[in-house]
Amino acid sequence: MGEAETTGKALTVAMYFANEYAESLVPMPLWVPTRKNRSFLKARASLDQMVFRIIAERRARRAAEDASDPKSPENKAKSGSSNKGDLLDMLMEARDEETGEGMSDRQLRDEVMTLILAGHETTANALTFTFYLLSKHPDVMRRLAKEVDDVLGGRSPQLADLPKLSLTKRVLEESMRLYPPAWMFERQALEDDEINGFHVAKGSVIGVCTYVLHRDPDNFENPEGFDPDRFLTDPKDRAKYTYLPFGGGTRVCIGNAFAMMEAQIVLAKIVQSYRLDLLPHTVMKLDPVVTLRPRGGLKMKMTPRGL
Repeated sequence: MGEAETTGKALTVAMYFANEYAESLVPMPLWVPTRKNRSFLKARASLDQMVFRIIAERRARRAAEDASDPKSPENKAKSGSSNKGDLLDMLMEARDEETGEGMSDRQLRDEVMTLILAGHETTANALTFTFYLLSKHPDVMRRLAKEVDDVLGGRSPQLADLPKLSLTKRVLEESMRLYPPAWMFERQALEDDEINGFHVAKGSVIGVCTYVLHRDPDNFENPEGFDPDRFLTDPKDRAKYTYLPFGGGTRVCIGNAFAMMEAQIVLAKIVQSYRLDLLPHTVMKLDPVVTLRPRGGLKMKMTPRGL
C-alpha cells in the first residue's frame, strides 16, 4: 500500500472517530482499550509517522543548506536570502516575539496536521463532488474544457491565469453550494440572544447547516440544479450569509482564499489532460461526518483528453 493510500485510510478513521467522539454523551478516554480507541490511536500513529518524517527530512535539508552558506540565520533574514521555500519552511522560520525560539517538532506537527485535516481533505472532497457533477452535466464539462484550453494553451496553470478561468471558479462555487465539504459548523452564544423569535441562552451551541442553507429556494432559483452561471451575479447582490462554504463573520475560514486558488489550479490541470466519467450504475451516497464526503468514494473512469 502506498503512502497516499495509507494516509487516506488513516484520515478516514480519524474523521469518523472525531465525529463520534464529539457526538457522544460520555466520551470514552483514549486510554481505555476499546476497539474504536485502538483503531484511532493506530491511525494517529500512522499520520504522526508521516508528518514527523517530513519534518525531520526538512530540518536535515535546511541544516545542510545552512552549513553550506556562511551567512548566519540573522544575516540571511536581513538580506532576504533565508531558505523559505514553502509553508513548512515558513513555519520553521517563525520565531516567538518574546523568546526568539522557533517551533518544536510537536508544534510543527500540530500545525501540519491542521493543514492536512482542515485544508487538503476538504479540498479533495470539493473536487470529488465537482467531478461527480461534471460527469452528470457534460455540457458544462465541454464549456469548462474549452475555457481551460483557450486560457492555458497546453501549458500548466499559473496564478496569473486564475482571473481568466472564471467558469472554472464558478463550477467550484456551484459544486460547494450543492455539496459543501464544511456541511455543518457550530457557534456558541456569548450572550443571551433572540433569532426570529427563538430565545437563545448564553452558552448555547448553535449549528449552522450549510447543506440545507445552500438549497433554500428563497435564496437560490432551482436550488437542486447544477448551474455555475448563477455565480455570474455580483456577490454583493446575494443576501448576506446565504452562501457559506467557508463559514462567515469573524470566524470565517482563514484559508478560504488559498483553498479556492488551490482547487481552481488543480481542477484546471486535471481537466486539461483528462475526462472523468462515473462508472455505470454508480449511486452516490453522502457521508456527513466532520466533513461531507461521498460514502466509500466514487468510482470514475479517467480518459486522456482526445481519445
